[in-house]
Amino acid sequence: MTLVSRGALALLLACMSCLAQSGKTDEGVNKPSAKLEKMPQSLEVRFALSALPPHLRDSATSYVLDPDKGYILDRKGINGFSCIVMRTEWSWPQLPFRDDIFVPICYDEEGSKKMLPVWMDVAQMRARGLTPKQIYAETMKKFDDGTYQKPARSGISYMTAPLMRSYPAPNATDIMTMTLPHYMFYAPNVKNTDIGGEPGSQYPFVLPQGPGPHDVIILLVGDTKKAKILAESADLVKELCTYRKYLCLDTGSDKRR
Repeated sequence: MTLVSRGALALLLACMSCLAQSGKTDEGVNKPSAKLEKMPQSLEVRFALSALPPHLRDSATSYVLDPDKGYILDRKGINGFSCIVMRTEWSWPQLPFRDDIFVPICYDEEGSKKMLPVWMDVAQMRARGLTPKQIYAETMKKFDDGTYQKPARSGISYMTAPLMRSYPAPNATDIMTMTLPHYMFYAPNVKNTDIGGEPGSQYPFVLPQGPGPHDVIILLVGDTKKAKILAESADLVKELCTYRKYLCLDTGSDKRR
């Protein structure tokens, strides 16, 4: 079973609607690697929390990635929201792991219980040395046997960070740094035909995050809100660009191979 990853569809939308900004990389200097490196902890936490609206950040739980262990707790929050910078797209078993995927995401209390564990487990399996195909098979097995369950109520995952970096459309090997802030509402087993969704439009549409139970309805923020997010996150965007050139926002194409 082939799933459309969140990052893949985000890039597809970006290309279709010109909502994204792509980053130029230090191409030819650092090649993608299967070995992840630790991100500076303070930067990783700020990046993760940037996926949330500002009023939720101070009371949220945050995790940081230890490449040798998986995600570890940075701070225990009190409002039910949990934030990470996702580094491994598990639904691309045909592609090798890379070290330059960065996707900030925050789940509410229900999503933290039912959806976040998938990314936690994937990070642990990668740290143990499992291959993309092995991780995909194990993850799908856990969906099949009920280990991963659907949310028990409606809820929201915020992805309103100023940038993210992930894979493009299926069969591509290049990735892109983009600005595409959006909201994800839990919609187990809902299809675009059920809501009149049209992927690539400014209206709500469905995005699979697993084989049904973790499907979500995506709603993109408007241009005015996106501009505000970028303005308020200027210092973070600059620091990310300093950390890795491929995290710089620009208007050129990105082809780091």
